Amino acid sequence: MDKTIRAPENLEIQQLLETLGSKNGMERKKAREKLVAKGKTTVDSLMGLLNHPKHICRWEALKTMEEIADPISIPLFIQALEDDESDVRWIAAEGLIKLGIQSIKPLLETLMKKSDSVFVLAGAHHVFHDLKKTEKLPAGFPIDKFLSTLKNHEWTGAITPMASELLKNPES
Repeated sequence: MDKTIRAPENLEIQQLLETLGSKNGMERKKAREKLVAKGKTTVDSLMGLLNHPKHICRWEALKTMEEIADPISIPLFIQALEDDESDVRWIAAEGLIKLGIQSIKPLLETLMKKSDSVFVLAGAHHVFHDLKKTEKLPAGFPIDKFLSTLKNHEWTGAITPMASELLKNPES
């Protein structure tokens, strides 16, 4: 594609990304809506905001990615489950919920590696609880036992073997 055509689009995306950090909530919302309308092509650009020092930039980037709902965002949502800000963690979980069943395997894999992270456990509980509520889990998924294990901090050691077993046989 001709770079002279792409340059204005890249400039517009950059301006919209900068607006996501605005103090004006309506400006941020309009920028987010324009980025969502551009679709999956903006996800790469949004990634750069996930380590931004301003938490509103991280939140807006994740909210935009949630609305775009591209599965490529799953690892980014999972990473954001450990953000210092609770509202950033919340929107990351919402992104995983929106992507539904596609989020299960990567989230189980993360639980195996980070079962000692209170934030990951809480985020996973949020995700699996909502997937249960919306009936987006595989048939036979032992959700009640799984949610109990996630919620009970004394059982966190049980998460790793349970997640491992579910990865081998997600319908058990």
